[in-house]
Amino acid sequence: MEDVEELKSILRRVEGRLIAAGKMYGAMNFALWLSVMAIFYVLNGIWKTNGWISPVYWGIAVLIAIPLTIKTWNRLKRLYSTSYPNIDERESKKAAVLIVLAWAIGSIVGWVIIPSVTWIGVSADARLGVGFLSFIGISLLGQWIVMTHGRGETEMTPSFILPFLAIPIAWYMKTGTILWAGFVVTAGFSLTVLWYLYSAFKAIER
Repeated sequence: MEDVEELKSILRRVEGRLIAAGKMYGAMNFALWLSVMAIFYVLNGIWKTNGWISPVYWGIAVLIAIPLTIKTWNRLKRLYSTSYPNIDERESKKAAVLIVLAWAIGSIVGWVIIPSVTWIGVSADARLGVGFLSFIGISLLGQWIVMTHGRGETEMTPSFILPFLAIPIAWYMKTGTILWAGFVVTAGFSLTVLWYLYSAFKAIER
């Protein structure tokens, strides 16, 4: 009987560490993009990264950050597959495609449709801010639904709820909207990282 209880205890600890690994992955993913945004604002304060500098920076950042995200995700998949060999690889690939689709939809709505609709916002700057917040909100909401089917991973919710809540405020801002929207997204990502880390430590202590 003692052996059974000891085995159960070991299995709980192993499961706790696997859960913690998943939460740490989530925290690392959002922390990476927080770093990208923070570096952009630092450079913006020095050189005023408008015109061609901004898209070049974000292009380079995406080329660096996405492979790092994929590498981290693959390591986590290998960890899970060792403990859960019945994980369906096809479902994993399907989820990846759907996540890319969510970001594509968010990009079209946030960077193409909203900035071109003149009745949105009180100024062109407001439209850009609303578009950016919509892009982040729609994309991450879609990613969350694909990953969880709307259940679980609540740690991720501040990353898209905060941008959605900020849209009505951004709508009526005449100037500085896109900068303010960036800080809103930064705040949402920061809360997400903190929540993920808290969940990871709770999982380790179980």
